[in-house]
Formats: sequence, structure tokens, C-alpha cells
Amino acid sequence: MLRFVAYPRIRADIQEVLIRNLDGIGHKQAELVTNWGRERMKNVRVVANNPLMVRCAKITKDDKDYPDVVQYLEVVKNEYGYKGVLISNDQGLVTVATSEEGVGIDISQMDYFKQAAEGKTFVSNVFPSEIPLTNEVGEKELGMPTMFVSTPLKDRDGVVVGVVAIRVDENALNDLMTSLHLGQTGETYLVNKDGYMVTESRFAAHLKEMGLVKRRCALELKLVNSETGELTTGAKQCVAGINGFDAKGYKDYSGLTVLGVWHWLPEFNLGVIAEIDRDEGYGPAYNLKYVVASVLLIIAFPIVIVAYIIGRKTSVPIIKLDEVAKKMASGDLTQRVDIKREDEIGELADSFNAMAKFLDQKTKDVVESEKRYRELVNSVKEGVYQSEPGAEGVFTVINKTGAEILGYGSPEEVVGTKVKNIYVDPEDRRRLCEKLEKDGIWREFISLCKRKNGESFYAERTSSLLRDEKGNPVAINGVFRDISERKKVEQEIAESEKKYRLMFNSLKEGVYQSEPEVDGAFLWINQAGAEILGYKSPEEVIGTKVKDIYVKSDDRVKVVEKLTKEGVWKGFVSFCKRKNGERFYMERTCNLITDEKGKTVRIDGIFRDVTERKELEMQLQESEKHHRLLLNSLKEGIYQCEPTEEGVFTWINKSGAELLGYSSPEEVIGTRVKDVYVNPDDRKELIEKLDREGVWRDFTSYCKKKDGERFISERTCNLVRDENGKPLRIEGVFRDITER
Repeated sequence: MLRFVAYPRIRADIQEVLIRNLDGIGHKQAELVTNWGRERMKNVRVVANNPLMVRCAKITKDDKDYPDVVQYLEVVKNEYGYKGVLISNDQGLVTVATSEEGVGIDISQMDYFKQAAEGKTFVSNVFPSEIPLTNEVGEKELGMPTMFVSTPLKDRDGVVVGVVAIRVDENALNDLMTSLHLGQTGETYLVNKDGYMVTESRFAAHLKEMGLVKRRCALELKLVNSETGELTTGAKQCVAGINGFDAKGYKDYSGLTVLGVWHWLPEFNLGVIAEIDRDEGYGPAYNLKYVVASVLLIIAFPIVIVAYIIGRKTSVPIIKLDEVAKKMASGDLTQRVDIKREDEIGELADSFNAMAKFLDQKTKDVVESEKRYRELVNSVKEGVYQSEPGAEGVFTVINKTGAEILGYGSPEEVVGTKVKNIYVDPEDRRRLCEKLEKDGIWREFISLCKRKNGESFYAERTSSLLRDEKGNPVAINGVFRDISERKKVEQEIAESEKKYRLMFNSLKEGVYQSEPEVDGAFLWINQAGAEILGYKSPEEVIGTKVKDIYVKSDDRVKVVEKLTKEGVWKGFVSFCKRKNGERFYMERTCNLITDEKGKTVRIDGIFRDVTERKELEMQLQESEKHHRLLLNSLKEGIYQCEPTEEGVFTWINKSGAELLGYSSPEEVIGTRVKDVYVNPDDRKELIEKLDREGVWRDFTSYCKKKDGERFISERTCNLVRDENGKPLRIEGVFRDITER
């Protein structure tokens, strides 16, 4: 009865308890890895959602914001314990990165770039690093196991303009896997789809002695049964996507027979395997087997007479063991066998109690791990929740931050309330459920919500639908945050941009920005500027080369050289052409914009069509030339001078210059008028007369030429004033009347 009834039942109970706890540990480790991965995905999305990041797709080291961006990425790296952070443009060229990464490298062929460029947040496989990283002994090593978490970088219109990627410290995964110790021989580790261990084994030192690994287990140790040359049973089932366990035992990568459970995580292409040596796991059962065999040999035939006494003495403790084993199998691991005997039954009881203590301790470790995970969830600044599926579902779990965002004092107040009641428009809950039913996940969904006191706020959330093995909805998991301040800033920026756009478009002058090179293109232009250049809209102009609007392309070279030298050029006129080839005169003012390091960034300018003014000026010049010829043909002297006693000639015709003994008008201009008088008081008398009456006709005075020769001058003068009556100049006509 002991061998064929009690022993199998006790062994089955022990196996059930052991596998159940082993499976619980494996499942808990799978949850920890999943939550760890999703936390990294959330962190990289937080970085990508920073409004400053969208500019990084085109940023260069010469940009003034570049140091601030690098400092921010360094803070993110150090705060979250990452190896590095990088940002690339949509072509896969890294534009900005932390010290661990390389600016300018091409990552376009990497899976994490391709997936993110398609709009997905992606967790890569563990792979050998493409750059040297600091290893466990503080040395730089190429090919270190590493992994990336990436997400798309989108502009305001939702267009992917680049990729944000974080290089995760793989030691974090190692710490998760080694946080639980399963006895002396048990361990949990991660395996990739190719069957390679991607975290470190507890027994790495022993594996190095065996020659199975040289440096480390990650990416170096393939989980192969040395006898068959194929993947171990656990690894083969796990990478095939089949979750399960093996309670009979199989050969592991080191040749030992182990018991194992495995869970495949399709979201990350990783599997969690928990194993313990079969001899340790079933040690109490094996001891029981040997004890039973020994007892059977002793009592086989010799003492038939005392069989009843010995049988009863033996069966009672076994029954107790059986009862305690059943209670333990039902989940009560506090049970112990109170048997104090110095025989095989006592040894069995001690072994059983040791096993129960071991399992109880492992269960407490799992509970403690779950507590740490709960504390971790409550420490994050975003709200984390779980609810029932469906529009009428209620909150089942929420962290402290989530409760505070919703205006409650504790998570317990929120649990049991309907989720749709937090929406200002309950239809948003229905739309969320329909989206999750269709796609399984909805990232960065923004809706207007309300707190317990009715105060409204904008919430951004990422939610996913959890299904059971039959595909039935079980729960909705999600992360949300209050983005009211960000929404307010976005609205203010949009309003400000709209106001300035309307202001610039209301101007009649063209306003533009361009690249600073000779071959530079238009970066921005207002509506008036586009129309002056013959285009219907600014969008048609942006991207065209500035030099193409000049009739003479050398004018662009002159502009760039002038701005490079002096920084600004005001009121210069050039001959330009419109889109249809029509030519016109353009007057503009430009200035060169540089960054804090003095590097040229762009050219800003304002311009107008001055063709009509230019043509008028040309007509005036022609008219002035005609009148000058007319005045120079007269025999009388005609002049203009300043309206003061000390005033100088400002203009004189050729006859006037010759009358004063000069060969040309240019020699006279700038000389003092009173110097032509023999008596300088005549000048003073003239000024006073003109100030009173404004004109003096046929005024005669004694004057002298350049060489001192004297002559009698007769003149008529008038004083010209501005609209306020202020004297501007004296105009006059004079002749030599000496002969007369």
C-alpha cells in the first residue's frame, strides 16, 4: 500500500505543487519583462512627443539649440539608466545623439529604424552592438549584447520626419531574470527566436569552465541538447510560440535533466524559461522512494506477525503526509508535518517539511516581487489602469497617480466606477472600445475628460485590449496623462502662428527667408511676395533658388558677398524677373542671420516692386538733364545757395561759373557766396531783404571774380521756404553789367 498507493499520490501532489509554483514564477517573470518592455516603449514615446524633438530631424551641430537637445538626451539617458539615445532623420541618418552614439551614422538598414519609420513603437531583438560599448569590466567592447526601443518622430501634421531610439542597458533584463532564485539549481532566463540565451545565466562561471561560453552567455550560448544537437525541449517549444511545461524532465544546455516551464512573448520576440534540476525539485519524492524501498526490503517477509502493528504505525504518518500534501496542493503552503521520529518516516517528514519551507519561501519571494512591481507602477508619473472591456466597463485597477489625475484621494475610490463617466463625451469610450476590438491597441488617443469635481482636462492615453486563449476580451490595460498644459501651449502657438501669418500676408511688400548660400533656396515667403514674383501661392516659391529671380545671376553673388561682409544691405535695387519671364525693378533690404557661434543660418529680407518709381526717376533724370542743358545755354548766371550769410553755392550753371572766373560749375559749388562781394555787407543786406520780402529784383552790387578782377553784377533773387516757412535755399539770376 505504501509503495503503490501512498507514494504515487504524495509524489503527484509534490509534482503539482512544484510545477504550479514554477509556472507561477515563469508567468510572473514574463509579466515583469512585458511591463519592463512597455515602460521602455512609453519612455521613448515621451521623448518623441517633446515639441523640441521634431526639429532634431534636420538639426546640425552648428544650430544654436543643438547643445540643449544633447543635454536633454543625456538627462533622459542618465535618469532612466539607458546606454544611449539617438535621433535620425527620415533617411536613417543620425542627426543628434548622446556620447555613446555616433552622429552621422546610417541606421536605415536597422530593424528598429524601419519599424519606427512605418509609424510603430518597436522593441528590437538583442543583437551584437555596432559600436564599442562599456562591458562588465569597464572596457570598451565591440559586439556587446544590446537592444533598441524606437518610435517615430512626427511633425504637427502627423508625418514621420525621423526616428527616436534608445539603447537599453541589457543588464536591466539580467537583473529581472536573476531577481528570483529557485533553490540551488533553479534559474530563469530569456531566449530569442534563434534559440540563443539573451540574458546571463546564474551559472555563467561554471559554463565558462565547461567551455560552453567564452565571455558571457548572452548571444553566445545556444540552448542545444548536446546529445541530439537540437534545441532543448523547453527552448524548442518556447520559440515555436507554445506556452507550457515539462514535469517529467528533459536535458538542458549543460546536459542536466531539468524541470521547466516556458512562456513566449510575441510582442518582443522573446521567451521566458524557468528551470530547476529534477533531482532538486523532486528530491523529497525521491527520498520517499528510497525510504519506501528500504522499508519494503526490511519488512518483506520476516515479521508477518507484527505486520498490523508496523502497518498502523507507518500508515498514520503517511496519511498525515497525504493530508498535508493535499492542503499544500490547494494553495496553503504554511502546512507542516508534526512528526518527531528517528526513523525513515521522520526523515521523510523532515524532507517534506524542508520542501514545504522551500516552496513557501519561493511563494513569498513571488509576492514580494509583485509588491515591488506594484510600488513601481505607483511611482510612475502617468496614470496606469485596468478596466473591464466594453463601453459599460468599470475600473478594476488603477495606480495612485491615475486616481489623483481623476481627482480622487486614493485608487480604492476609483475601482468599481464606470470608465465612461470620466469622458466629457461618453461616445469617446464607445469609439475607444470599437477601435480596440478592431486593432487591439490605440496609441496616443486624446480626449476631453473630467475629474471627480467636474473640472475638465485633456487626457492622452495608450490602451490595449487583453484577450484570453480563446480570443475573448478579458480586460483593457492603459496608460494616460494630463496634457492640458501642453494642449494650451499648442493652441497658443497655433493662434500666434495664425496671427503672424495673417499679418505678413496683409503686407503689400514681399517678406521672405532663404538659405544663406549663393545657390540657396527660398525657405519661406508671404503671399504678397509670391504674387510679386508671379506665383499664386507661397508653396510654389518655397524650394526654388533665389538666384533664378535675377536677370543677372551675378547680382545674387553681390548680395551674399555684401551681407557676409557687412551683415545688412538696405534699399538696394536690382533688375529681376517673374515666373513668366516678365522683368521688373525690385528694391529690397536684407540682413544675414547667424547663430550664437557666428555661423550663417539664413537671409531675411523685405522687397517691393519699384518699376513705376524707377521709370519715373529715369524720366525725371532725363527731364533734369534737359533743363540743365537749357540753363547752361543761357548767357545769364543762374545759381542756388544756402539761405545764410555764410552760405555756400549749392548749384550754378556754366555761364554763372564763367562770369565768376571759373572754368566749370564744379569749382564754384562749395565756395562762400559772400566771397564774390567786394563789400561783404552787401550779402548781409541781401539776406535781410529776402527774409522780409522774399524777393529782391535788379539788385546791383560790386563783385569780384576768382582772380580778383572786379565787375558790377545785377541780380534778381528769391528765398524758397518749406511748408512750415523755414528757409531752404536762395535762387537767383545775375549778369555782368559793367559795360552798361
